[in-house]
Amino acid sequence: GLAITGRRADIDTGRPGPRLAVLGELDALIVPQHKYADPETHAAHACGHHAALNAMLGCAEVLTRPEVMEHLSGSLAFIATPSEECQNQPYIASLIEAGKLQFFGGKSEMIAKGVFDDIDLAIMLHAGGSNFTPSGFNGFVMKRLVFHGKAAHAGSNPDKGINAISMMRSAMTLLDAQRDTFRDEDHVRIHGYIPDGGEAVNVVPDRAVFTLQVRAGSPEAIEDASIKVDRCVQAAAIAFGGTAEVQNLFGFMPLIAYEALDDIHERNIREWIAPDAPFTRGIYRPASTDMGDVSMIMPSLHAYFRGFSGTAHTDDFLVCDPKQAYVDSAKMLALNAIDLLWDDAACGKATAKAKCPMSKAEYLEKMRGFSSCRRFEF
Repeated sequence: GLAITGRRADIDTGRPGPRLAVLGELDALIVPQHKYADPETHAAHACGHHAALNAMLGCAEVLTRPEVMEHLSGSLAFIATPSEECQNQPYIASLIEAGKLQFFGGKSEMIAKGVFDDIDLAIMLHAGGSNFTPSGFNGFVMKRLVFHGKAAHAGSNPDKGINAISMMRSAMTLLDAQRDTFRDEDHVRIHGYIPDGGEAVNVVPDRAVFTLQVRAGSPEAIEDASIKVDRCVQAAAIAFGGTAEVQNLFGFMPLIAYEALDDIHERNIREWIAPDAPFTRGIYRPASTDMGDVSMIMPSLHAYFRGFSGTAHTDDFLVCDPKQAYVDSAKMLALNAIDLLWDDAACGKATAKAKCPMSKAEYLEKMRGFSSCRRFEF
């Protein structure tokens, strides 16, 4: 498969025009309490990727009909993409270490592997509680902070040790004090968890691991926040006379919205899908998606469709309206694709000329430049 489990199917109209990619995401989430969780893996579609993938397949079924295809120009690529959720990070990290992957995100990996080299435009939908198009998403860098201290008996000789957890807590406190240095317009978010904090209660821990994400709305803001994290880690290592390692791996680029594609999508929603339902634009999403990586190098649409209730990524996220979730979403994608490729693909040709932030080469250079390791030893 592409990026291990991805797939791509193409159809050409036989007439010149842009190549449009219609995307659908494959991965589920580990949510054991979800009513539809797999009993063995605990995987459940608590983010609605199954419905968005259904929309892609429904769109393909419509567009490949001869009575539709005869009116279109250019070509279509239907691409099923893996690993948008960045779950099971140790497993993905092992694949990267083994040389089977370069990046965490499926779309990022597909870009690196050349899957998007011949694509001019890309569109996809995502499940939600309403119909809307976001103004943007944060990007992020993954950081694994490893603090090395010195073990000692926690009761008899704590003075002989260097407490790795205390070192880590100090770095976290310093980082908390940095929060008012982040600009509101950069949408910075820093969050994580502690997968390793020692082995025994009566031993001064000599190792602690803090895994976190640094999110922001531009590559420059991500880099600025990431550097501040590194300085906090370095300061904590100095204070305790310990050692700290910072392992960086770039996750996703920020997503930017393309007005022309948002206009097409809104028009189809209002005219054909849900003329009486609310539709909003310009909502900024401080979460992240690897569709942001695609939007860096080509005009892209990442829109939300309704039909779901509950909170994404939790056990109450469910389909509440099957027609909206499975039928209307497929219609949305098909209508957008038709508008782009109809009438000698005039709309698609014009939209494909939009200026993008980066070339593929610049994108890969930026991604690989962020991936690094630093060691602070005192």
